[in-house]
Amino acid sequence: MEDEYKSAKYYDKFLHLFVWRIRKKILQIVKKNQYKKILDVCCGTGNQLKILKKHGIDGTGIDLSKAMLEVAESGKIKVKCHVQDAENINFNDGSFDMTMTTFALHEKSHSSAKKILNEMIRLTRENCHLIIVDFSIDNNTFFLAKAGIKFIESSAGEDHYKHYKEYVASNGLDTLLEDSPLKEVEKHYFAFNGVVLKVLQKTK
Repeated sequence: MEDEYKSAKYYDKFLHLFVWRIRKKILQIVKKNQYKKILDVCCGTGNQLKILKKHGIDGTGIDLSKAMLEVAESGKIKVKCHVQDAENINFNDGSFDMTMTTFALHEKSHSSAKKILNEMIRLTRENCHLIIVDFSIDNNTFFLAKAGIKFIESSAGEDHYKHYKEYVASNGLDTLLEDSPLKEVEKHYFAFNGVVLKVLQKTK
């Protein structure tokens, strides 16, 4: 457990250069829309929630990793998080006016990712927003970005990489969003078109 905690502490430092522009964009979107109740699904070390809190915006996180959440609840800025399964979240329907998840869906099986998405939809109030960030690998993705992302994902473990390949082969986020009650209202690309951030409105 101690080794897992140490690894979690260095997690954000390792990812900082890769995700800082995304974190900043989410902050801009949150400020613009003035969300009051925010849930970060699979929040990890709570870095995004800490950035929001630094700007006076409170949110709640859930994750299954106790080591990650120990980091979230430590340091100068502490955020409120719960150990919960993202496929079966223990909050009432429509509890939040924004739910978000970052780089969580591609590492799950399609059925698991779909359950997580459905939970986010359930928890989001009608006409309010979901923010989803994940990989977007297609013909518009710069080849060096494809290679870099593939290297990172192949280093993350056999099951992780298997799910990533299935995610890419099935057209990723677009396939997960099929037949959902969500309307795309914003879309932003990062990492040479290897990552997409979508703001989606729950329509019913």
